[in-house]
Amino acid sequence: MFDKSKVWAVGLLIAVAVAGFAAGMAVQSWASHRGRGDGYSGYLTHELGLTAAQHDSVAAILRRHRPEMHRIFLTIRPQIDSARTRISEEIRGLLTPAQQSAYQKLLDRDRADRARADSAAAAQQRKP
Repeated sequence: MFDKSKVWAVGLLIAVAVAGFAAGMAVQSWASHRGRGDGYSGYLTHELGLTAAQHDSVAAILRRHRPEMHRIFLTIRPQIDSARTRISEEIRGLLTPAQQSAYQKLLDRDRADRARADSAAAAQQRKP
């Protein structure tokens, strides 16, 4: 049925898909926390026990560097999107028609979440 190399290839593909999904969920979670103002600074506050003053300073540093980070992300975004498309097509090839339909809904929801996060980031960029 499957030879060893095909099993490895499918296993690797599934591992990459799971890793991509997990990374996407982490980014989505981070982006949603950013909207509440407690994203990475809140995470650091929780993990490191920052004082209120330290939290405020970290938040200010992150705000100051946000435009730079956004510009960097925009330069690599096409590569990320291209890899995401290739991975999705390969995964789709493994699925039954019913699974393909469900997978497409997941991809659509993920795309909508990213679009919302992009809109929120753009709105944040426009703030003085």
